[in-house]
Amino acid sequence: MKYLVALLAVAALGYLAAMPYITVNQIREAADRRDSRALAQHVEFDSVRQSLKDQLNARLLQGLGGEIKQNPFTALGAAFANMMVDGLVDTYMTPAGIEQLMRGETPAPGIPSRSSSQNKTQSGSQSDPYKPNKPFSDASMGYVSPNTFVVTMKDENEEEARFILRRRGLEWKLTAIVLPLDNSKQAK
Repeated sequence: MKYLVALLAVAALGYLAAMPYITVNQIREAADRRDSRALAQHVEFDSVRQSLKDQLNARLLQGLGGEIKQNPFTALGAAFANMMVDGLVDTYMTPAGIEQLMRGETPAPGIPSRSSSQNKTQSGSQSDPYKPNKPFSDASMGYVSPNTFVVTMKDENEEEARFILRRRGLEWKLTAIVLPLDNSKQAK
């Protein structure tokens, strides 16, 4: 009886440790099928949008630097830019936009993605320059804490985007996407 209880405890711990990997696989499959409902079940869109807004606004203010203190019109322009960033993030951060990021593509609402172009050109040619990447292809992943799991993707320029999953009870949810916005740090 002791061995059975120990075996069940080890199996339960193994399953709990594997949960973020299982969630990433479910996200990958949903994105590959372009199943926005299934993808949305694994994403906290409000927190993903807020993380992106914070990053983009911080990058904008960093780029303006000391100009805001010297020129009041720059501060006014920054306020308008913040509103634009908020609107753009709200427009782009949809299941389709996240799926495009997972493929290493730039999300563009209303513009056909590479994968839809593939269907049109596939019949005539063997080599398709628009062949889409698989979601999270060549991604590295792992725990950074007991409640945080990170999937790291590189784009065609070898810049890294990180997809942050956090534990929500027994489930894992995508809660943030960290984009490679600060090229000055990478150059040093």
